[in-house]
Amino acid sequence: MLAAFVLFESASPWSVVSAISNPFNLAAYALAVVLILVLKTRQKDKPIPPLAWGVVMLLVLIPTGFSLYQKLSKDTLYRVRVTVLNDQKLPIEDAKVWSSVGGEPMKVAGGWHFEIPAAKRPQDGKLTIFASQETAHYWRGAHELQLNNDYNPAIVIQLELDTSAKVRGQVVDSRGRAVVGARVSVAGYEADAVITKEGGNFELPAHAAAGQDVRLHAEKRGYGVADLYQRVSDDPVILQLKR
Repeated sequence: MLAAFVLFESASPWSVVSAISNPFNLAAYALAVVLILVLKTRQKDKPIPPLAWGVVMLLVLIPTGFSLYQKLSKDTLYRVRVTVLNDQKLPIEDAKVWSSVGGEPMKVAGGWHFEIPAAKRPQDGKLTIFASQETAHYWRGAHELQLNNDYNPAIVIQLELDTSAKVRGQVVDSRGRAVVGARVSVAGYEADAVITKEGGNFELPAHAAAGQDVRLHAEKRGYGVADLYQRVSDDPVILQLKR
């Protein structure tokens, strides 16, 4: 408070105003200066009452503290430590790691390290870290955490086989004509078989990841059967029934 008063007494009003950039601070400081001037004019040679000094101090300290808090929050870093485990629950070094808010992960002994500025903290405070194995991208994992007062969280990501891929295509007869009503399945998962629709088209869970091989089976009475080993991808496959 004394520093603010000295500043007002020793500097020109313009230098004081120009040093203030936040509108909220500017308004509070202006009120403090006006209050000091009014009190000095009315009291003349008498000392300013302590209560008045308290009001002035609040007008100066509250916005100043708020601005300081904003600056500290903006400059604060969340340092997230990430460990990735394989299917045997052992830490691995050959993983690809990334986050939902971007930023380059830094490789450290036994894992990875993210530095995320508090200013980039999502509005809901939720951050998701993703990981996949470089040598086998169908092993993937993710971990969601809440960014709060813990600025040094440590998380573990367990990789699991990604079996979310689908296989799609068309069933045709020996002459290349679409077959409606054919039963199509992935070997080993016959319970999830589907029946081809108009145009002979089908889509079913691959029970594997993109890039893995599966065996497809199709059949329809009177048309024959078809078996095909196929690598799972977004490209449609053709199953030709043969008697």
